[in-house]
Amino acid sequence: MTRLKGVKVIIADDERLMAVELQSLLLETYPDLQIVGVAHDGEAALQLITTYKPDIAFLDIQMPGMTGLEVAKKLIACEEPPAVVFATAYDEYALKAFAVNAMDYILKPYDELDIERVMGKFEKMLARSTVKPKSSGNIEVSKSCAVRKFSVEKGDRMEVIDSDKIEIVYAKDRLVYIKTLDGENYRTKLTLQDFESKLPSDRFFRCHRNFVVNVNQIKEIATWFNKGYILILQKTGTGKSTEVPVGRAYAAKLKEYIEL
Repeated sequence: MTRLKGVKVIIADDERLMAVELQSLLLETYPDLQIVGVAHDGEAALQLITTYKPDIAFLDIQMPGMTGLEVAKKLIACEEPPAVVFATAYDEYALKAFAVNAMDYILKPYDELDIERVMGKFEKMLARSTVKPKSSGNIEVSKSCAVRKFSVEKGDRMEVIDSDKIEIVYAKDRLVYIKTLDGENYRTKLTLQDFESKLPSDRFFRCHRNFVVNVNQIKEIATWFNKGYILILQKTGTGKSTEVPVGRAYAAKLKEYIEL
């Protein structure tokens, strides 16, 4: 049973089609969520939050009247504020979003992998706490620890890979692979979201919709277009350096691992 069962969500976006799209993406991927309200301006969003006390609030930053940032500032004073995820078409708001204790932010047009990323982060928040979802009744949320080893198929056997030996996890052609420090690639049945939630969060960073990287393997950082970065990793057993992009939606998060 998913830890997100019974989690209450509100969506606030002045673009009605965007609100419908976000609601559809959330329910397609996480059908056990409860979308308890949809608002199209800041005042209505605040009223929904006050009434329904959701676990997560998706707030469009630019809304008429009260902006999403202004709504979030008011929520800081609440005893049990929801986790806030900002939605915006411009990544220039990223630092402002984190300044008001936002959990994360997603960029328009919405992407399924971005939704998986933020909901995966919320699952990890639940797993690290003893708090139940506000609407969960008797559902208990147990603490979990990071998975240290993973098994992959190799012929008629299962090979066990220690997480310390993982260089990157990446998605390609709708499949997910592990690349180890010795340059070997293994196909896995897990999703990138699974790895993001299971790998030790102090050493592995979801840097792109298609990549999770071992932070200890980062040797250099190069600037990329659109305020992004390219991570240049240590040379592996192949003698070559791997280059991994940092998506613009993940760039601010990089600063939690490396002082930039």
